[in-house]
Amino acid sequence: MNHAPSDTEAELDPREVAILEILRSKAGRVVTRTELAHAAGLRHHPRRVDVHLVNVRRHLGDDLLVNVRSRGWMLPR
Repeated sequence: MNHAPSDTEAELDPREVAILEILRSKAGRVVTRTELAHAAGLRHHPRRVDVHLVNVRRHLGDDLLVNVRSRGWMLPR
């Protein structure tokens, strides 16, 4: 996805931008921690995604990024 970074993306590191992009591309669908880890280049450390999700959530707002318990994360459509 080639586009100019928004103000939010400018404040995120590259891994967090990758996480945000996959969440946006799959809006309305659950994205697993493993999928997010692959998108962020953390293939062998999927739990490290949680650290980056905190920052993504901080930039988006707590109510916009939804945790689907035991399944993953999603952005509403």
